[in-house]
Amino acid sequence: MSVAFQEQRNVLVPMRDGVQLAADILRPAGGSRVPALLNFGPYHKDGRGGRLAVDSVHRHFAVLGYAGVSADLRGLGNSGGVSPGAFHADEALDGHDLVEWIAAQPWCDGNVGMWGVSYPGITALATAATCPPHLKAIVPIHASADLYRGVVGLGGTASGFWMRADWGPRMAAYNLMPPQWQDPQGRWAKIWAEHLAGNAPWLEAFTAHPDDDEFWRSRRVDVTRITCPTFNICGWRDLYADCTPLDHALIRAPKKLMMGPWKHEFPDTAKEAPSAGLWEMQLWFDHWLKGVGSGGLHGSVQAPAANLYVQGKRGHWRAEAAWPPAGTSLLTWYPGDAGALAPQVPASVQTEYAYDPTVGMHSLAWDPWTTALDPSMPRDHSADDARSLCFTTPPLTEPLQIMGAPAAILTLLASAVPLNVVLKLSAVAANGASTLITTGWRKLDGVAVAGEQTTVPLPLRTTAYRLEAGERLRLSVACADFPRIWPTPVPASLRLFHGEQTALTLPVQAVDVATGDAAPKWGPLQTSALASVNDLGGAQSWSTSRELMTDTVRLQATRHERIRIDGASELVIDHAYGAAVSASRPDLATMQSTTTVRIVQAAGCTELVARTVSTAEQTRLLVSITRDGQPWWERGW
Repeated sequence: MSVAFQEQRNVLVPMRDGVQLAADILRPAGGSRVPALLNFGPYHKDGRGGRLAVDSVHRHFAVLGYAGVSADLRGLGNSGGVSPGAFHADEALDGHDLVEWIAAQPWCDGNVGMWGVSYPGITALATAATCPPHLKAIVPIHASADLYRGVVGLGGTASGFWMRADWGPRMAAYNLMPPQWQDPQGRWAKIWAEHLAGNAPWLEAFTAHPDDDEFWRSRRVDVTRITCPTFNICGWRDLYADCTPLDHALIRAPKKLMMGPWKHEFPDTAKEAPSAGLWEMQLWFDHWLKGVGSGGLHGSVQAPAANLYVQGKRGHWRAEAAWPPAGTSLLTWYPGDAGALAPQVPASVQTEYAYDPTVGMHSLAWDPWTTALDPSMPRDHSADDARSLCFTTPPLTEPLQIMGAPAAILTLLASAVPLNVVLKLSAVAANGASTLITTGWRKLDGVAVAGEQTTVPLPLRTTAYRLEAGERLRLSVACADFPRIWPTPVPASLRLFHGEQTALTLPVQAVDVATGDAAPKWGPLQTSALASVNDLGGAQSWSTSRELMTDTVRLQATRHERIRIDGASELVIDHAYGAAVSASRPDLATMQSTTTVRIVQAAGCTELVARTVSTAEQTRLLVSITRDGQPWWERGW
């Protein structure tokens, strides 16, 4: 059955201060009033942010009798004004005004929902915390209410690749590129001039605020203020794997949680254990916006529910009444002499470890951005283990199911600060292959003095993972996680004191060995459900190398995307980025990136190139724009 749609491009929506934000609207044809779903983000409604997954999701819901609205943040894309900076509190006020404007339109029945992956998921949380009267439900996917905790300052460490070579530089390009909807009246050119004159690169503010100061505190969302039903979706290998469950626990409204084994990707198109996230969203919105069904809560819409994928060799879905699940107990293991990890308190011995800044490169298969890596590819990071201080159990005699946030306490002495401590939990197979379970980070500055013994608590990220009998559990201790965090500049050593004050605590859940765990609750949805005619193809590449003479590790990666803007225009994005660090000279670590954005039209081509070079001391950014090959605009920061 074919369904007729009505599509409106670049509708201008006035905010409370008079600035007009640009929105695209897709809704069923005819005069009926329908509920509406809003996606509000920085990735350009006319480019990669709106023409790919957002367009596919909104077309899916339009068939079901919903209107879909995709809007550009203030100062970005086709929206007027100047960007106040990433995750600024004013974005929530604009989101509030958008929701109420949508509810007042003659085609809307007054019921509005919000959803989004990553940044648009964060704006959904932020907007919901302002309690717009007509916002009836939200679905944030891979989102966080606290960006510093989740990404920028992992355990207080200095941000590395994601902020300095990947997302930060890419957003410098996206935030200065011309609007892709170019109206004949020329409004787009005036908007672009306003953006070029007033938009400071977000990267500049990120590097200016490396610590958890007022800049980041003002950007936290108070999720306890959310009153509308909230369905949180995230992946155990995502940036926000830790933040999403923590946010979920604080929300007092009706809520639901789904955690899969995914990276930063939509559940339906995930490379490992894809799940019917779109179907679950539909159940949620049908209930809260249309009053239909149970909202996917398996019985009662009032009861919290957690639907979780337990990772491991026997990965499976299970349903819990809450997260962390009931019935967990704490199991304590102690690192001991000769690399042992055991439930008995060991003798009071000491272990020395020399800081190796190259550790971390072999865990890149878990990085959220490496979505091109197939789950069948080996993820062995025992090469990182070999350069870390490792403590490993004997082969397990029965399964061990970790459900929650492990935590460690370490009694240590650092020869120099600044210095980081990085903990990783791994499942070790019989052949020695090491599979990462979870990670924790902690900057010792402020909690340790060079040359003095101190006891440091160190939480690890929450997870759900089952080790099988015969596997071993490993705790590795290092002082680097490159390029995820920036290396500290001074060579140093770490002395670990064994005994009661150095321990690992695991939240574990009993496993029925005979029957295993609950059967999967969902099957994979056909990925074609989210295929977009606007996706013209793309590719990624990731390569690492080690130069033996200087013991230097290097990462080189590329990403290519082609997106259909309309019948006569294409958007082409190429991003090349890299990082390098030497084992003996961590102070000389570097990261660099080049983002090239081309808008190809019949009338010509506009190309924007953003180049960054980062060292421990500074990040330099140069943005240049050409039109039909001729220099047009350039600025450096």
